[in-house]
Amino acid sequence: MTTNEAPLPFPVRFYDPTIKASDSRGRTLTSILAWSDDRLEHSHDYIQILFPLPERSPFNFSAPVIDEQTFLQFRSSSELRDRLRDSLVRLLRFYGFRLSPHGSADEAADIKYRVNLGVNFPEASRNWVTRFDHNHLRITRIIRSCRVLGLEDEAQAFHAALLSVAAAKPGVISQKSFMFWGRAAQRPLFLAPEDEGDEGDGEIFLYRYAEGRQPSETAR
Repeated sequence: MTTNEAPLPFPVRFYDPTIKASDSRGRTLTSILAWSDDRLEHSHDYIQILFPLPERSPFNFSAPVIDEQTFLQFRSSSELRDRLRDSLVRLLRFYGFRLSPHGSADEAADIKYRVNLGVNFPEASRNWVTRFDHNHLRITRIIRSCRVLGLEDEAQAFHAALLSVAAAKPGVISQKSFMFWGRAAQRPLFLAPEDEGDEGDGEIFLYRYAEGRQPSETAR
């Protein structure tokens, strides 16, 4: 890298399999993914590192955000997306799910992934299958982050699994949580789940993406 080149954004360096950058507390992707479920539950500043958003965190002002360069890098690099998927798989296991490619001939051809209950679901679900829990906010973040960074199919599979849990346990999880999960899974990427109405204050590159233009194109 020459001195004239801007440094890569932190999420790219963190997920890059060669760079393997650590966060401000010296934690790498590999070290976080090796944590126990108990540590994942009781630590509160790693989720913004694993799953950054285009919006700044109201809880962690130093958390990384997805800028245009991060967006483009992840969407053009299967290596970055593969490692992001590793993070998703670990958090799914924490919640009692498992991710698998679809392989059944009777499934629709456009279904690439399924999220099913894991063997640990009865125990793991105690952390979050409740009226409201801080994990509900995490789940919203995970779905939105995965969609923005190129794991649309996996995010949709996660949302479908959450709806299945709701059908099996009606009334246990609040409708507000499901509203935000639905917004994270279904809205255009320039609209954050917390935005009200159809007009948000999203990043310009996400508007351009929704219009079918390259994010780096100059608005005409």
